[in-house]
Amino acid sequence: MSKAFTKEDGGGDEGLVPVRPRSGSGEKRYITPEGYRALQEELASLLGPEPATEGQTGLDAGVRKRERERRAQELAATLEEVRVVAPEPSQEGRVFFGAWVTLEDEDGAEVTYRIVGPDEADVKAGRLSVESPLARALLGKEVGESVQVERPRGAMEYTVTQVAYTAPTH
Repeated sequence: MSKAFTKEDGGGDEGLVPVRPRSGSGEKRYITPEGYRALQEELASLLGPEPATEGQTGLDAGVRKRERERRAQELAATLEEVRVVAPEPSQEGRVFFGAWVTLEDEDGAEVTYRIVGPDEADVKAGRLSVESPLARALLGKEVGESVQVERPRGAMEYTVTQVAYTAPTH
């Protein structure tokens, strides 16, 4: 294997992998109160005792420890940078940050997303980043309004069928 693909240990102290910069300098990222708590809980679990892994070699343990430290450093920096934004009662009925939005697509299929910050976004879990094209198109919309979003497979039209600031009970 080429030495370009290997890491040789010079025996010196290695620093943690630096946290990569997120957005523009001084630019605040928003997060929901629930997202903030989830990041705090993840950080606390990383700072706690490491779970024992059966059959783990010393090298594997070292790699896992460095990865936990890197992630903890990243989370601590993120928690310092984000701004927690809770929904306000005056927003009811319109799509803003933190809203659960139910959409109907052109085929009549419904999907519900929560508009969240990029640090808590997970489309598969129904959390859509406020920076995504769909979320940006939805901001300020009300029930009955439609948006058209360009996707890799072509444009898609969505109609807002419900907006709520409390979690839906499915």
